[in-house]
Amino acid sequence: MFYSKLKIILKKIPFINNFILKLDNANERIDFIKKELLSLEKGLTILDAGCGSQMFKKYCTHLIYKSQDFGQYANDEKQVMNDSKITSNEEKPSYKYGNIDYKGDIWNIEEKDDFFDVILCTEVFEHIPYPIDTVKEFSRLLKKKGKLILTTPSNCLRHFDPYFFYSGFSDRWFEKILPENNLKVLSIISVGEYYSWLGVEMARTAMSHSIFAKIILLPSFFYYFTKKKQQFLLTLFVWVIL
Repeated sequence: MFYSKLKIILKKIPFINNFILKLDNANERIDFIKKELLSLEKGLTILDAGCGSQMFKKYCTHLIYKSQDFGQYANDEKQVMNDSKITSNEEKPSYKYGNIDYKGDIWNIEEKDDFFDVILCTEVFEHIPYPIDTVKEFSRLLKKKGKLILTTPSNCLRHFDPYFFYSGFSDRWFEKILPENNLKVLSIISVGEYYSWLGVEMARTAMSHSIFAKIILLPSFFYYFTKKKQQFLLTLFVWVIL
């Protein structure tokens, strides 16, 4: 309770809030997706594949928005960290989906060929048991010169369990698999890198454990977070179909 109140107070201080935002690469990824969606031509038909709670729907009001998900996730069955401060599944509310237009497997969507102008799929591939089949399905569904906006982690912890099958994908995987399925890589944009990722994991571990852990891990956090950046970690991808 004390730490929750302290976090709320600290977030009200501008420079501290900006620092907290930098701890999570998701904020930069969300900005990237928002800009991509808002730049799309009015009236295009977009599929939000693996839409979940449909957090990006609000940026698609100028588009014909369609959603897809299997809609079966409720709560994590296996926790990443075994700590008493983590709320048990019995105490957690079930995951909330929005209204789903296509409910079922993402690699087998019931729609005709060449139907969508744009497909958005963000942070979903690690939860798909058949990612190559999913790429093939996207290629089938996209119109000629259609656009696929896809983001994936290249390294991540277990989440959305039991629907967690991969810890990440490299740029080389996409450079090989997409062209084999009539998709041309238009751009690859990397966000985050090795040392800041280690710093964030130090912070995550410290926040979920005792004050003793916080004191011990604090020097490691500052060492990694302020170290010169070298290796990219989290990668964003954008493609167009040939």
